[in-house]
Amino acid sequence: MLARRVVAFGLALGFSLHCVVPAWAAGRRLPDGTRIAVRVMEQLSSASVKDGNPVNFAVVEDVVVDGEVVIKQGTPVRGVIVEAAAKRRMGRAGRLSYTVNETKAVDKSVVRLRAVQDKKGDSNVTSTAVTTTAVAVFVPVAAPFFLLRQGKDIVVAEGTRVDTFVDGEHVIATEAAGPVAAAPAAMRAAKLTNSDVLALHQAGFGEEVILAKIAASSAAFTVDATDLVALKKAGLSERVIATMVAAR
Repeated sequence: MLARRVVAFGLALGFSLHCVVPAWAAGRRLPDGTRIAVRVMEQLSSASVKDGNPVNFAVVEDVVVDGEVVIKQGTPVRGVIVEAAAKRRMGRAGRLSYTVNETKAVDKSVVRLRAVQDKKGDSNVTSTAVTTTAVAVFVPVAAPFFLLRQGKDIVVAEGTRVDTFVDGEHVIATEAAGPVAAAPAAMRAAKLTNSDVLALHQAGFGEEVILAKIAASSAAFTVDATDLVALKKAGLSERVIATMVAAR
């Protein structure tokens, strides 16, 4: 009789765990390389932006995996100016390069993205050189003024569409799968602090490992101006710091 009760209890426990676990552990896998269309939220010009300036984008349409929305339309997307140079003398055109770095899924986790846009303006270097040479033969005094001719600046219009791609596989908790917050307390990740991130960095862990840990943990970061300066001086990359700011 006792043996039967033990077996029955085991079966009941197994059934209850089978029903409970999917409520917090299941999720939708967002594969590496998934294409996500974003649009530029502000006009960019090589004449005005500077290296390191943030660039704001937004997701163009819902990203759906197995019938579930994992990233909502309109979700903000973060990027950064990599290189910006205004048009210069002697017909040299402007240059503008920017990246698309990350967005957030419906469960608030960070989704890393990869995309680089490199724009070059029309250059008049050749025509300027020819014109200057020809004028120098007949009107030597006038030649230097033709060296002031400039190429064009790069302008990326607001609303410009950019195709980006998911960087690495991500598991997203959806409404159907149940929120991650529904996991038993003992199974939830401890809240990550500035000290925790600095400890990982000082232990020699790379940027990707630290970013993955931030994405998998609840955040308790302090990111006032003084905190950001301290994190930067401690050697954290701007990508990690930006992820900490976004995770609050």
